[in-house]
Amino acid sequence: MRFFTRIPWQIKLVGLMLFLAIIPGSLISYSITGRLKDEFKSSTNSILQFSSTSISSDISSKVKKSIEVIDLIKKNIEEPTIGPKQKIAFMVSSIENINDMLSIALVVKDNGVYAEAFSAEKKEIRKEGNIVLPVNHSLLKIDLKDLLSENIKLPLITSPVYNREINSWVAWAIVEANVPNLPASYITAQLDLSDIAGDIAKHDLNRMGELFVVDSTGSKFLSSKLLVDLPDGIISDAKTILKGKKKANIINSYSDSNNNYVACLATTDSPSWVVVANIHEEAAYATVHEVFIFFTVFVIISGLLSIIIALLFSRHISKPIIQMAEISSSIAGGKFDAEFDYKAKDSIGLLSNSLARMGKNLKKNFEEIQEQKLQLKDYSKNLEKKVEERTTELNSANQELKKAYKKVLELNEEKNEFLGIAAHDLKNPLIAVSSFADILRDDKDLNQEQQEDFLNEIKKASERMFFIVKNLLDVNAIEQGKIDTALQRISLREVIGELISQSKESYVKKGLNLVDSYECDDCDIYSDYNLTFQVIQNILSNAIKFSPFDKNIYITVQKSKDNKYIQLRIRDEGPGFTENDRKKLFQKFSRLSARPTDGEHSTGLGLSITKKLIEMINGSIELSDENKGGAEFIISFPKADAPV
Repeated sequence: MRFFTRIPWQIKLVGLMLFLAIIPGSLISYSITGRLKDEFKSSTNSILQFSSTSISSDISSKVKKSIEVIDLIKKNIEEPTIGPKQKIAFMVSSIENINDMLSIALVVKDNGVYAEAFSAEKKEIRKEGNIVLPVNHSLLKIDLKDLLSENIKLPLITSPVYNREINSWVAWAIVEANVPNLPASYITAQLDLSDIAGDIAKHDLNRMGELFVVDSTGSKFLSSKLLVDLPDGIISDAKTILKGKKKANIINSYSDSNNNYVACLATTDSPSWVVVANIHEEAAYATVHEVFIFFTVFVIISGLLSIIIALLFSRHISKPIIQMAEISSSIAGGKFDAEFDYKAKDSIGLLSNSLARMGKNLKKNFEEIQEQKLQLKDYSKNLEKKVEERTTELNSANQELKKAYKKVLELNEEKNEFLGIAAHDLKNPLIAVSSFADILRDDKDLNQEQQEDFLNEIKKASERMFFIVKNLLDVNAIEQGKIDTALQRISLREVIGELISQSKESYVKKGLNLVDSYECDDCDIYSDYNLTFQVIQNILSNAIKFSPFDKNIYITVQKSKDNKYIQLRIRDEGPGFTENDRKKLFQKFSRLSARPTDGEHSTGLGLSITKKLIEMINGSIELSDENKGGAEFIISFPKADAPV
């Protein structure tokens, strides 16, 4: 300690300033570079994870879509009602219209030998710049005997190989088929993976690392780089993940004799592959090293400047500094009126005057601070209230967003149901039209009666398709508000009479007896004629469609209890509705438990359309709760003399 007291204060000042310049600067530089390294590490991990996951999802999506297309071709080939020519034409059309499918074949296994029963191949493909490249299919064959075994799981996607003839990565998809009158058979399709390989090649990650795919054998593919200097641990971990047969997404560090790496491994849903996003640690943290060098230079320069400044000012600083320090201590202790008696008009004099003014200002500021504390306390209370109100508003907005998201999901599900019903219900009529047309075209020995029968069948199938499309268009038109109404006075008795006349062939064919009764003298209603006709036609046709043979259908017209509506009751003696049916009776696309009794067609849209139409003309429809056997619908129309 004595030695320290003997050191001149100038040297102490230099040492202090040097200490204050270097130590904080060093701590700050290490802290900032450490934070930057952590941030870069987190950012790098996120980039790796996003890159591997996005490519994994793209591969899974592409393979899934390809398998779905092959399954569609498979269903067509397995369909016993479709002739061989149509199946072949469908396969040829598929290979020409599906861009990423190079070839497809039906392979038959007989006595352990695999042979192609039929194959379709793409003659040419297009790359960037609309350059047409011919496909050499002699280089694209596959040996099923080497791939298939007793415990192999189908469908199967083979590991891609690079085809230099077409400059693309290609893989084979193999699906088991069950073709009538054929032994064990398979559908093989060659898939072009150039779009996935292109996305990987263009990915920004390739500038600092590698992006590629690994299978269970450790083979690397779908990469635009020559992958030779990678740590063995990456491939080993990928194979271990695939053996686990579970979806995984891991990030790990690897090293070899020369470099350190960070890699993210993400599995695909199908096929069993691992997408590897790999980056060199040195490249990832290059910016951090540059920042560290900058701060190191900054600290050194700061130290040198501190020494220079300390030496310059040490000559002009003496006892007044100590006295001002004492004054400062007094001010810090609350004695704001303390003054420093220094008359010289130099920098120290100015500093002493400033110190005196500071004491006075501090006294004034201290008083203001005490007052502001009270104001701040009140403001804090108001702020808490505002935060609470804002939180309530945000929660309310969040609930609205959840409702909107739920509505989007419902609309998406409704769209899927719409497309599913259209595809399913139009399939059989289209097949019937195609089949009968083929017979009429190819069979020249048909007599006149047979030709008329086939034409009648084509007409019936066309009417079924018209009925399906009409219902679907009605739903769309109603929901978009494209149906106009013309309300007027209408005789309900005449509408019912016309409908009974039009439906006579349908109910007479099934031996049904229509019993109509009118319990009102004036049965006129205030409605739209076309919509009224369609509403009653839908309910009456359903009653005929679901009634067993030789039963009765009762049509009753009466006034409502409040005398404002004319009620039309249509009751059949069919199976009626279950409790579950009643819950979804007027929903779109609902399939109820009852089925038509004579093979008639139903789309599940009739009651939904009927309810919307009757509401457009200010009426209503409901299912009667009276248990008389069968189903009874009550349709209420506004009376002509009392429109609603």
